[in-house]
Amino acid sequence: MHRKAQLRLGLATLCAVLGGCAKVAVLPEGDLPKPLVVQTPAKVGVVVTQEASNYTHKESRASVDYEAQLGPSHKHLVEEIFKAEFADAKIFETVDAARLEPGLLAIFEPRIEQFSFASAKETGGSYCAVTIRYQIAIYAPNGEPVDTLTLTGYGSGPAPKLGNGAEELAIATYAAMRDAAAKFLTQFPSLDVAKPLLASQALQPKVQPLPGSPEAAGVDAVTSIEAVPINDPEPVASTTTPPASGAPASGAPASSPAPPPASTPPASPPPASTPPVSPAPVPPSQIRANFPVTSL
Repeated sequence: MHRKAQLRLGLATLCAVLGGCAKVAVLPEGDLPKPLVVQTPAKVGVVVTQEASNYTHKESRASVDYEAQLGPSHKHLVEEIFKAEFADAKIFETVDAARLEPGLLAIFEPRIEQFSFASAKETGGSYCAVTIRYQIAIYAPNGEPVDTLTLTGYGSGPAPKLGNGAEELAIATYAAMRDAAAKFLTQFPSLDVAKPLLASQALQPKVQPLPGSPEAAGVDAVTSIEAVPINDPEPVASTTTPPASGAPASGAPASSPAPPPASTPPASPPPASTPPVSPAPVPPSQIRANFPVTSL
């Protein structure tokens, strides 16, 4: 009886250990290098809600539970980005709180919209990869909507040599966050929505178009700050120009052709056979701009 009890205890301990190994906790951490950008001369509000500050992605694959705690790093990075991009950036927890702040020219609310990853096992064992898609809602100082930006960050990390891959996925995750940050910092000043802020003017609420008008069709469109993969077009095979009348065709003997008869030549020469088309080159694979991101 005592031996059976020990056996049951041993099996329970083993299951607990194995159960613990089946969970991967991803905790991205790091600091953004000092951006070399010219600050926009504007005071803005930045909203990081409690939900965004505690954002956690949970997913199960092949009996392994993955949990990526993105919220703390998201909040830290958002503060660094907007304080680098604007002369004055105030952090708030809600849009309602931000619109009460005097002197704001705009309000931004960055949110994580999607998190996806591929483990080293899924990429063939050489690296792991992470993609994070963000959405930034932009409001006028009174809290009314102005525009929405989307951007995607891409990151990669080494394949794990030991352990469950949590550390390597955390490296890839923070690389994706930095990629998105770099995209925003470098590309935002060139957007139309940034022009009033560059002139130290407040953003104006978006005017809602009349239903059925041409403007209504694009009311839900968002501005994308993203390096889009380049798909090379399928090459078009060009037909070799047929040889001119009287000239030797490709591959024909070098001897001169027989002279034409003295009678008036026909209005048009007989059609020459089309030479075989050389095989079309294989288009290169998709080229993804490196951002680290591409992206914004």
